[in-house]
Amino acid sequence: MQLSTLECQASVNSSIQYLNLKDGLWHECLEDSYGFLRESWQENWLGMPVVLNECLRFLNLHEHNCSEDTKSMLSAAKSVALEIENQSEIRPKGAEPKYHNRLHFADALTSMSVQLAILVQLEKKSNQDWIACALLTCIAHDFVHPGQINLVESEIEKQSVDFLKPILAFHRVTDEWQKVIEIAILRSDFAIVHHNHADVAGKRFEWNLKWLCVLLNEADVMASASSKFGPALGESLAQEWQLIDFPLHASVASNEGRKSFLKQLSFSSPASLVLGLCERIAGEIQSIK
Repeated sequence: MQLSTLECQASVNSSIQYLNLKDGLWHECLEDSYGFLRESWQENWLGMPVVLNECLRFLNLHEHNCSEDTKSMLSAAKSVALEIENQSEIRPKGAEPKYHNRLHFADALTSMSVQLAILVQLEKKSNQDWIACALLTCIAHDFVHPGQINLVESEIEKQSVDFLKPILAFHRVTDEWQKVIEIAILRSDFAIVHHNHADVAGKRFEWNLKWLCVLLNEADVMASASSKFGPALGESLAQEWQLIDFPLHASVASNEGRKSFLKQLSFSSPASLVLGLCERIAGEIQSIK
């Protein structure tokens, strides 16, 4: 499906929007975008290359007027997007993970794009190198995820990094940026997320590695934190864990499991404050009986 088709689809049904900010309503933009992705997932999947291109449009990020570092990272991100789709095609039918699938990649990339757009507005300036790095890191953070769990810290994340390295080398992403991307992906293990938030506690936002880790952690779970879309994602995670006989599959999608998950979440970026995520999560916790 081409980008023009995406735009046409959005215009035909104004209730389905993807990354279309109106009147500064960031949370509505985010939730509408999640809804658009699900519509596509069920009926005619857009594909990660189209999702990525839409994110670049939303962020007004174009390769022709970028630095060489930005160009190389965006080229690598586009290769990852294509490879994600290629990997899905060679899997046996129905073998794509129930949660860590292309919809999750698209959710995370969409969340990251909204965060970055908010930060650009707040900071009143953009940093194209870091934005390109954030998009690449996000689209690759669960690259070839096997639908399993870590038995040791960052085990699956390391596999993602290993698959990503040849792509980064091919597109001549510099060693400096490769190191940043690798560390951020390794630190996306849910078990160590609280350390990343502790590293920026009380500090002003900057375009740096510590804040990139936090942005990635937040983007990774933002759709799951949504009261509208999160419960269904909990069901998907339960199905994924059931296939590997992980004991928590029996409880993760229950009301108590949902409440426990929400209580574990941390959101500390300036973008998350604009989105009002902490207040929304607290309200959902209160509503769960």
